[in-house]
Amino acid sequence: MSWLRGVALGAGLIVGLTSPALATKRIDLYDAEGRHVGHALLQHRAGRVDYYDTHNRRIGWGHVNSLSERYRVDLFAADGMATGYALVDLGTRRVEFFSHTSHPLGSGALDKTGRVTTYDVSGRRTADTALPIQPLRPAQSSRPNDP
Repeated sequence: MSWLRGVALGAGLIVGLTSPALATKRIDLYDAEGRHVGHALLQHRAGRVDYYDTHNRRIGWGHVNSLSERYRVDLFAADGMATGYALVDLGTRRVEFFSHTSHPLGSGALDKTGRVTTYDVSGRRTADTALPIQPLRPAQSSRPNDP
């Protein structure tokens, strides 16, 4: 009977360690003056981000658009209405933000965790945001293969 308990415990550990909940990363977000404005929960493997205000209310979300030619993250309000998108250049770690009608809103610099330091079109610093950055698969790599 103890071997059955051991198998069940092992199966539980495997399921627990591969759970998407463990792959979720919390990033605190700040405005230009350094005030805490909320946080983002990033699920890099799933290509998803959820945004929350300081009262833990979900205010928006985003996901990687796998059908786009470029690395694109579509952004939505909490009610599901499209608010815009971000185009990410993984090589330079630069991000360009656009409204849902494709008007430029600003740009930013992406760090390794997924946090984006953002600037509006006039160059003024705005509140941080975060984007899910999935690891590149070989077919997505922009580096040419060496013979």
